[in-house]
Amino acid sequence: MAERKHETRFGWLRGFVDNRYIILVSRLTLAGLFLISSYGKLMDIERYSVDAVYTFGLLPMALARPFGLAMPFIELLCGLGVLFGVLTRLAALGIALMNVSFFIAKVIVLSQGREIKCGCFGAVVDTLASTTIYLDLPLTLLAIMVLVAAPQIRHWNTIGNRLPNTWKGKLHSIW
Repeated sequence: MAERKHETRFGWLRGFVDNRYIILVSRLTLAGLFLISSYGKLMDIERYSVDAVYTFGLLPMALARPFGLAMPFIELLCGLGVLFGVLTRLAALGIALMNVSFFIAKVIVLSQGREIKCGCFGAVVDTLASTTIYLDLPLTLLAIMVLVAAPQIRHWNTIGNRLPNTWKGKLHSIW
């Protein structure tokens, strides 16, 4: 009986995750935002990524530069993964973890009373941490929905769906 009550309470959520159109829109939204973000940072990686990490002041100096250099490429790979349906679960997990870490970093900075440019979209758009913080949790939810969607739904209308089944079988947990 308790299992049925739990099923009824969260049945609406299962309806979202089982809807291929919602998952497609989620994938395209995540891909678009992360590809734009990556592109904006790669236009001048020192200015828009490395300096942004320094500005937050949360990482030790020895880690800030490598993190700032790696971030646009991780965003690019995750964006391409959810767009093309290749290693989609891994890409969605990466996006979810990045958004949670971005959210935590912004909460820390804002709780210190600092208003900073977050560098989220690099050269494309100047954004403040106090504004983009509202994107992080909804994007995390979209990424989790893609992550837990069934493979036939997650890979509907993707290039990854047309790749050999042997690849998918070997990489099942992250595909």
